[in-house]
Amino acid sequence: MPRLVVAHDIICPWCWVGRIQARRLRQEFSSLELIWKGFELLPEGMTYSPPAPDPLDAKKPKTPTRFDLLLAAEGLVLPERTIPRSISRLALEGSEFALEHGKQEEFLDRVYHAYWEESKDIANIAVLIEAAEAAGLDVAQFALALDKRIYRNTVIEYDEPAHAAGIWNVPTFMFPEAWVAEQPYSVLHDMMARFIQNAENTPSD
Repeated sequence: MPRLVVAHDIICPWCWVGRIQARRLRQEFSSLELIWKGFELLPEGMTYSPPAPDPLDAKKPKTPTRFDLLLAAEGLVLPERTIPRSISRLALEGSEFALEHGKQEEFLDRVYHAYWEESKDIANIAVLIEAAEAAGLDVAQFALALDKRIYRNTVIEYDEPAHAAGIWNVPTFMFPEAWVAEQPYSVLHDMMARFIQNAENTPSD
């Protein structure tokens, strides 16, 4: 089965789009397996400071951002969250537990939904346990793994460690021909088609 690694962080709006794109890719390429690797945008101990507003903004014509253009290209509307950003470290560690137990997609579907569609705090262990249970994971083992921080070192932090690993944006789809980030679905689809074809034409050892 072809496997492709995707760098992501649950709290990243680009990654919310990437998860939707990935769902379409899995539907079109049934043999595909995606492995989601956590790159933490807001490491523990850091606080998020939004950029200062542009004092001349009211005088400028409204222009779409790169993210606005991606949403338009994908026909999506980003849900409006009602609480501040979460620290995603435990959720990303939980994703590694889910990967090890064959339930990563199910777990991430529920965690992304909890964060973006339900405005839940995914730093809250109760929210993560609820997602783990819905994904069919052993809740007691899951909670123990997070409590003991077994997967702590599997998550890579921004900025320097992520950059050293070659990740400058999330989501990054790590295709053998090129690592690509923040791309419209058409680009991902074409690259995935080539990736799957090459994988299927490569004899296994």
